[in-house]
Amino acid sequence: LTRLKTIDIIESKKHKGTVIKSPSLFSILQKSMIPNILDDTTLRDIFEFRLIIEVGMADFVFNRITAEDIKKLEKIVANEPEKSEAILFDIDHEIKFHSKLYEVTGNRNLIQFQKLLLPLFNYAYKSGLISKPIKRKKYVSHRGIIEILKHGDAEKLRAAMRAHLENHFQRISDRKVE
Repeated sequence: LTRLKTIDIIESKKHKGTVIKSPSLFSILQKSMIPNILDDTTLRDIFEFRLIIEVGMADFVFNRITAEDIKKLEKIVANEPEKSEAILFDIDHEIKFHSKLYEVTGNRNLIQFQKLLLPLFNYAYKSGLISKPIKRKKYVSHRGIIEILKHGDAEKLRAAMRAHLENHFQRISDRKVE
């Protein structure tokens, strides 16, 4: 029973006994998501999963974004340089921008999943993945994404998200499947 409580499968309710809960997959995963004990292959796989999710969520972001959300995104990027191809952004800055995009989807599980991924940002920076040289240094900036949110469509946003994450895709594309 203690193990089941630990992974949020059951809970004790006063005067009712022990009841089965609807388990939160992300709660269970979060308890095992310790980057220091996961091997590099697993961390890279999860980082790749993050890239897939962020490109795939473009339709939801575009269809659910409000003018207030756009103002918040603009505030987040207000101090970014116009041209950012060679800039390595602060990890907290990246997290704020991408967290807002996850929030805009309105999908509670997706938001929980993004929080689960936060330790991977540190992995990407500390592992040297981010500093790995890339061939094509052109990609869509955060400001470019905001412009598409204001004046584009879901398809353009999806393409922009893919282009925004291009350097990450390049850095992991040489990985051999084991």
